[in-house]
Amino acid sequence: MRSMNNKNSQEDFLNKIVYLMQADKSEDAPQDSVKWAKNIFRSRVTEPKKSLARKVLAVLQMDLSPNKAAFGERSASASQSRQMLFTAGENGIDLRITETEKGFLSIQGQLLGESFAGCTVKFGEFETRANELSEFKFREIPAGNYDLIFETDETEIVVRNLELN
Repeated sequence: MRSMNNKNSQEDFLNKIVYLMQADKSEDAPQDSVKWAKNIFRSRVTEPKKSLARKVLAVLQMDLSPNKAAFGERSASASQSRQMLFTAGENGIDLRITETEKGFLSIQGQLLGESFAGCTVKFGEFETRANELSEFKFREIPAGNYDLIFETDETEIVVRNLELN
């Protein structure tokens, strides 16, 4: 008799649940409330990726080698430095490469344009910071192929495959 009463009470309970589901006239929670509730249970906050607003590829405009006259260039003496001029959007790059006594190279240059004072300058695995005039120097660099990269929070200028012999 007990199992019969138990079975009837379970059926009555299920019938009440079905009736309540059928008679339900409630609305869903607003979407922003659902999103807020889900965000409470996030296990970790993902760090936003560093993104640069603009990436510019520099283009070689002129390559003046030492002891070689260039058409239209006036000079009182032959230069011992290789001078390379690049354009990168609204900016220019003046790069001078000189061979040192030990067979290494000394590289100095300036990024011409606005917003690059104090920027990070990477030359292959070497790194330095530009001064307030956007000038930079690298000493004792071995010959090889390098990428030259200027980075600020908003812009990155890249000179690809710079061949130094």
